[in-house]
Amino acid sequence: MTFSEEELQLIQNAKDEGGDIWNNERLSDLKSKIKKYYQDIKDVCCYCRRNLQDEFKMVIDIEHVLPKSKYAEYMFELGNLNISCKRCNMRIKREKDDFIVDTLTIRNNYALSSQYRIIHPNFDLYIQNMNVLRFEYNDIKLTKYKPITEKGKFTYNYFELKKLEVNSLNDAQGITTISDDSVESEGLTDNLKDELENLLAKL
Repeated sequence: MTFSEEELQLIQNAKDEGGDIWNNERLSDLKSKIKKYYQDIKDVCCYCRRNLQDEFKMVIDIEHVLPKSKYAEYMFELGNLNISCKRCNMRIKREKDDFIVDTLTIRNNYALSSQYRIIHPNFDLYIQNMNVLRFEYNDIKLTKYKPITEKGKFTYNYFELKKLEVNSLNDAQGITTISDDSVESEGLTDNLKDELENLLAKL
């Protein structure tokens, strides 16, 4: 994907106007184009790999890997953009840049994979750093992440992927959280429990 001369001019006009550049109304069509571009490549969250295909458009974020509040010069750099779920973007990562190896040198070449502790959505291959195992049995879905590199381990911890594993297991077992310290089981057949336990033992 490349920006047309007209789109580049729209970006420049938004910059010239100042203020909240990213949310300038002039750029709404351009942002839709960016989102569609990354959805067409792989319609998953770039950090947790959850499927975004069936999600309402408004819950899918255009993700700035280097946060635009601190690295405004990369606000429209395609290498710095991707799509993510709101959990990873708004609740966990937000405007932090503590996943950068050296914030003093990142601007020298932001496109180097070695500049990032996390799996970079555009400069790293996710499958070379993390395996994502999914099991589906009727309406039951289980997810298991298996880091295979240091970047994979950092990403696993940084984006709290263990919680997604636990949530999928709870859902599979029919466990509903009542409060912070109590759960209620809706009941799972013994046979299915055995199948789940055997599956998890192999992961």
